[in-house]
Amino acid sequence: MQLLALMTFGFLLTRFWGWSADFFRGLSRFIIKIALPLYFFTKISVLQPEAMREGLLFPLGAVVIVGCGLVGSWLFFRFFPASAAERRACVALSGFGNSGYLPLMLIEIFPLTLPMLAETFGSEIPALYVGAYLLVQNPLLWTVGNFLVTGRERKPRLRDLLTPPLIGILCGLLMSLSGAGRIFMELSYPGYHIYRALERVAQTTFPLILLTLGSMIANINFSRGLKGGVVRLALGVLAFRFLLMPLLFLGGYFLVLARIGLLPPQIWVLFLESHLPPATNLSVMAAQAGKNEDLVSLSILITYLAYLLFLPLFLLVFLNLPGLL
Repeated sequence: MQLLALMTFGFLLTRFWGWSADFFRGLSRFIIKIALPLYFFTKISVLQPEAMREGLLFPLGAVVIVGCGLVGSWLFFRFFPASAAERRACVALSGFGNSGYLPLMLIEIFPLTLPMLAETFGSEIPALYVGAYLLVQNPLLWTVGNFLVTGRERKPRLRDLLTPPLIGILCGLLMSLSGAGRIFMELSYPGYHIYRALERVAQTTFPLILLTLGSMIANINFSRGLKGGVVRLALGVLAFRFLLMPLLFLGGYFLVLARIGLLPPQIWVLFLESHLPPATNLSVMAAQAGKNEDLVSLSILITYLAYLLFLPLFLLVFLNLPGLL
């Protein structure tokens, strides 16, 4: 209900109340350059160094999850009547999820409404895991994902790799590993009050993300009348992301994850990363290249709306996995 209410509010502000696209672009810049980096910094800087070793799993996890999504969707969409360009776009939409915003948002929201999740999984350590996952997923998205959507090869630029959220992650890691993070934890240190101020700014991140997602949905334009083939492909993306990817996760859980002694927060983040709608940056790539815009826009629209319905079911299945809790 929180997700739906905030996204609907952003939709209404844009579609019916006249809030401009420039406002939401500025809001997105604030999220990317200030709020999200501060979120990572405040979460990670106060962690014990021992937690860092547990996060080393997640760059590998990104390779496995994205790789399974790309290979599986390539096989899946071979059976759809479509052009090669459309199939490549579907593979990108199926292989790359919204691996930053949504997992972090859910990590924050769920403990507020389900205390059992707060006790079992926490929020600081899962946020570190998501940051480690993005270290690999983000470059793959802007290289492999961009090529699949646009058909153009693109070398990763420094700003694609050294983003403000990544800088926030690295600064938080430096504070934690050096032991300097303790100045944020003691009331007698001035750093404690500075930390609380930064934390309050960081807390605005996820309501603002939902508002901008709602605005993005309101601004989706389909330049041509939708063809039946485009609708079928978009529904195929939905089926792959919300049926086949969860089945891949369940197979991985019973065959591997439950047997190798992973901690519950590690499994929690792997669950979140494998149950997501497509990355919204794919729509930016398609718009800039002028290719596959209708397919990408429609796929993002229906998967994000469907996610609000499927998420409670995914969570119900996850929390009842044998041996998890």
